Amino acid sequence: MRAADESPLEANRRAWDLMTPVHLDAPFYDTPAFLAGASTLKPVEVALAGEVAGLRVLHLQCHFGLDTLSWARLGARVTGMDFSPAAIAAARALAGQCGIPADFKVADVQQLKTPDDPFDLVVTTYGVLCWLEDLDAWADGVRRNLRPGGRLILVDFHPVLEALHPGKMTGALSYFPAPRAVGTWTRGSYADRDASIAYHEFRWQHTVARVVTSLLDQGLALEAIEEYPYSSFPLFDELTDCRDGLWFSEGTAAHPYMFSVVARRGAA
Repeated sequence: MRAADESPLEANRRAWDLMTPVHLDAPFYDTPAFLAGASTLKPVEVALAGEVAGLRVLHLQCHFGLDTLSWARLGARVTGMDFSPAAIAAARALAGQCGIPADFKVADVQQLKTPDDPFDLVVTTYGVLCWLEDLDAWADGVRRNLRPGGRLILVDFHPVLEALHPGKMTGALSYFPAPRAVGTWTRGSYADRDASIAYHEFRWQHTVARVVTSLLDQGLALEAIEEYPYSSFPLFDELTDCRDGLWFSEGTAAHPYMFSVVARRGAA
C-alpha cells in the first residue's frame, strides 16, 4: 500500500522494485535469450548510435540492465542508472553472470551530478519520459553527463498515442499534459498482465515540443528529430505486422508510434 505521505517518486520507485523480479522471468524480456548471447537493442537506437566500440556510454533508466549490457556487447564501456535498487541489484547480478564489465548505479535521473569523467553518449529509450516530472532537471543532468561534443540519443513512444489511445500511455487523456501527476492503481505489469503484484504509480505527459525545448534550454544542439510510423514493441492490437524487429499496422499508418531526438553538447 502507498503511504499517505509517500511522494510520486517514492511510489514509482516502490512500483519498479515490485516489477523487477516479475520482469526478470517474463517472456516479454526473454532474459534466457539474452544470457545465451542475444541483443535486446532495437534497430532504431542502433542506427542512431552508429559505431559505439570504445565509447563511454551512459544508459539512463536502464531497468535491470539488458540494453545496457547489450551496448557493452557492441564494445561500449557502459554505465547504467536507474532509481530502483531492486533493478540495479538485478543488473549487477546479470553482468556478473555474463562476465560483462559494466557499472550500475542507483540514481534518480532528475538529480544527476556532474561526473569526473563525462560520457561520449547518453542513451535513454522506450517508456522513459512518462516517469519524469521535471524535464528541465532531466535535461540539465543529460548536459552535465555529456563531454563536450558528446551526444544524447532519446527514443520513446510518441506522446500523441495518449490522445489516440486514451489512458494507455500516461492517463492524461490528451496530447497535452494533465494539470498534475496522473496516479493510478495497477495490478500486474505491462510485461506480465497476470503477475500477482499491485502498486500505485504516477506518470506525466510531455509533448515533443516540451522535450526538445528542455534540451535546447540547456544549450544542447538539436541534430535530428524523427517520427516513426511503427513501433519497436507491439503496444496496440493494430500492430500486427512484424518486419525486421519493428511492428507495423496493416496498411498505411495514420500517425507516428515513436519519435527520436539526437542532440549534441557544444565544444565549450
